[in-house]
Amino acid sequence: MKTLHKLGLLCLLALLALPLGAAEKIRVLILDGRNNHDWLRTTESCKATLEATGRFTVTVATAPAAFAKAKPGKPKAGDAAAKKAFDAAMKEWNAEEAAFKLAHAAEWEQWSPKFADHQVIVNNYNGPEWGTAMKDSFTEFVMNGGGLVNVHAANNAFTGWDNFNEMICCGWRDGKFASRIAVDDKTGKAVALVDADEKITTKGFGSGHGSKHIFTLKTRDAAHPIMQGLPAEWLHATDELYGRMRGSADHMHVLSSSYSKPDTGGTDMHEPMVWYAPFNKGRVVTTSMGHIWVGDNSFDALHCVGFQTILARSTEWAATGKVTLPVPEGFPTLDKTSVIEPSKVVWKK
Repeated sequence: MKTLHKLGLLCLLALLALPLGAAEKIRVLILDGRNNHDWLRTTESCKATLEATGRFTVTVATAPAAFAKAKPGKPKAGDAAAKKAFDAAMKEWNAEEAAFKLAHAAEWEQWSPKFADHQVIVNNYNGPEWGTAMKDSFTEFVMNGGGLVNVHAANNAFTGWDNFNEMICCGWRDGKFASRIAVDDKTGKAVALVDADEKITTKGFGSGHGSKHIFTLKTRDAAHPIMQGLPAEWLHATDELYGRMRGSADHMHVLSSSYSKPDTGGTDMHEPMVWYAPFNKGRVVTTSMGHIWVGDNSFDALHCVGFQTILARSTEWAATGKVTLPVPEGFPTLDKTSVIEPSKVVWKK
């Protein structure tokens, strides 16, 4: 009995000696497989960031592959022979794509991640709309308290899905979709605008972005657990700055925003960069940061320590309602960006 008692005591002491969260890590599911961006490298980077904190265990669910053959290139205007050849090539391409989709339809039916096995979803998906069963399962997961974090182009997807639009509040949409959402610089709150409120109208009223550049993030809710300890303003490494996102500001809580400068092709307004919304019992965080295009050589947007901090803390908060992760060493300042690959970021002070 004494031996058993000693073993039990040793086990207890061993558990107490473990770092916070080590005994039971937060279970994360990353969704990817379809995106107009480089979803493979985005997932690799986000997974590396989350795992480097020691707070998460990460699983990836990848959608069935898309038809990979590139579309024929469009001919120059006025070249009748090239136009005829292009039309024939497009007809052949469309037939091949249709045959591919038919042959792989069963794979889509079988792709059904078990959301309930996880505490939070990191969404890196921007592709064809899911089937009804998967959409219902996803909605049920979030409504019942599952967390959701949407990264960059994930807010481009599912234009016609009402529940998803409610979760993300606003996303990349055309100029006819709902309301244009901006941030009031005086209050830091999300506001709905009409077309007449736009300062720059040369690019229409749908969502867009200017050239990639370094820009300043302004903290709008310093008391929120995700934002606690972050500078009032800091420089994010080279990224796309989304503007004119559209949706509803009714239940949207802005955590940070950025001024979109006209000289970079921006809107001359403050645009939401990180925000959250309740969805029944679920917590949903969305960030438009995190761009990487297929063929890009730079990981600056994803390896920015500011982005990594927002991603990790948002994922923890969406899953638990709390944040225990510290602000890592090397966080950017108002005067200097900070780009560090995930494995080299120091989270424990």
